[in-house]
Amino acid sequence: MRREAVASTAVRIGLTASLFVLSLAAPTRGASAAGPGDPAIDEAGGVPAGYRLVWSDEFDTEGLPDSARWVYDVGSNRRGWANRELQYYSDARRENSRIEKGVLIIESRRESTSAFADSGGQRYTSARLVTRGRKEWTYGFFEIRARLPCGRGSWPAIWTLGDNNVWPDRG
Repeated sequence: MRREAVASTAVRIGLTASLFVLSLAAPTRGASAAGPGDPAIDEAGGVPAGYRLVWSDEFDTEGLPDSARWVYDVGSNRRGWANRELQYYSDARRENSRIEKGVLIIESRRESTSAFADSGGQRYTSARLVTRGRKEWTYGFFEIRARLPCGRGSWPAIWTLGDNNVWPDRG
């Protein structure tokens, strides 16, 4: 992957229905939560016994991610977020986030960000998608499947964050 990222100056994170399913299930009345390795948990992608599916995204509509489910997190671009990040997170820009053939692609690109009013002078663009303001949960069973690139200089991540505490206590 490192060789490809250097040659193309783009790194892709692919999330698909078969490789990425985010689901939250709440226990049904009187049921106990099943744990890892518990025979009550169905095969990968299944909902554990005693739980019901309450949210998922299968990324089955081409184009930008569903704005009823996902929000672009762009609030700290000018200052580079908490870690002085080298990438600028774009808002609804197909070059950085899109759904193609059932796959949510989040792509970082080496390019100038000077055209963006909230740029902090970063030399890379990417996307940051959250469910904040759309859906939030306190308890449940979460299943996330993703294929993430690895390589020198990349730091792809999937986080579950709370909504009412200060970082890092909420992560």
